[in-house]
Parts: sequence; structure tokens; C-alpha cells
Amino acid sequence: MQVQLDEETWEMSDTAKLEEVIARLSDKAHERGCLVTNLKVGQRSFTDRDLVPSVLAQEAGAWGRVEATSQPLQTIVESGARSAKEFGVGLKDEAETLVRAFRHGEKRFRQLDDWFGRLADYVEWTELAKSVGTTQSSSDSIVKWLPDIIDARERSAIVELADYLEFEVVPRLPSRS
Repeated sequence: MQVQLDEETWEMSDTAKLEEVIARLSDKAHERGCLVTNLKVGQRSFTDRDLVPSVLAQEAGAWGRVEATSQPLQTIVESGARSAKEFGVGLKDEAETLVRAFRHGEKRFRQLDDWFGRLADYVEWTELAKSVGTTQSSSDSIVKWLPDIIDARERSAIVELADYLEFEVVPRLPSRS
């Protein structure tokens, strides 16, 4: 069975699991500092939602030729920089709303928990951007406060949460400009 990543083509056993083929594609792309951005298996385009265990466990030969294209990680990060900044600005707006609510005695823990999940995505993005040299900013200064914020959350200490968000997190998130 033929497998192709960009201009490179190689053979793999027809009995190889689709999971093995895709892992090999991903590894080769990673070695080049790239990510797979398009994947076609047989005559079908695949997205990450198609990569479920029942499909990945199938023999790749039954699907046919596997073709993938990749892009340099730096290109991907650069193309997403504006969206990432907008996402960070949205996080800042939400954090300011949470601060006001906590200062008024409102216990918006579900909203805070959802916000934490989005903050984690943003931190991951900023670290990725830093690793490929597309930004000088770092989330280190936010990350160092997370254990304290989580502790305050576990204790339902809304005054502390408001303080951490207002004085340690909000100033480190991007502003509209």
C-alpha cells in the first residue's frame, strides 16, 4: 500500500492498521517541524473526527492509498496569531466579568471552570507560539499562579479568586488595540 506525505512516498504493508499508518505520517511530519493538515484515505478526506478507534483499528490496505499534506508549524502558528489574540482578549473580558461577579458575592464556579478550560487552550497556544519563535510573550507568568487559583477555587474563596484574576491573570492577557 502506498503512503504519501507531501512529495515523499513509501510503501507499508496492506495489513498495517490505519492507526500505524497515520502515526507514521504524523511522526514524519513532526520530524520536519510540520503538522499534517490534510489527510485522504482511499477516496475519502478525513478530519480528526473521523479518527475513531473502530476506524483506526482497520487494516489500511482495505482503504487504499493514504495521502497527506503538511505545513510547517511556524506557518500554522503565524496564520492563527490574530485569532489567538482575539481569543485572549475574550478571555480577559470574561475574567473581568468574573472578577466583578466575585466582588459582588456571586459564586459563578461553573463559569469559572469553563473559563479555566479555555485559559488552558490559550496557554497551550502561547507556549506553542513561543516554541516556534513567533512571539516573545510567554504564559509562564500566568501558569505560576494556577496552583493558587485552583486552591482558591477548591475552597470556594471568591475574594481570593477575584484578587488572583484581577491582579495576576487579567494584566497578563492581551488587550484590544
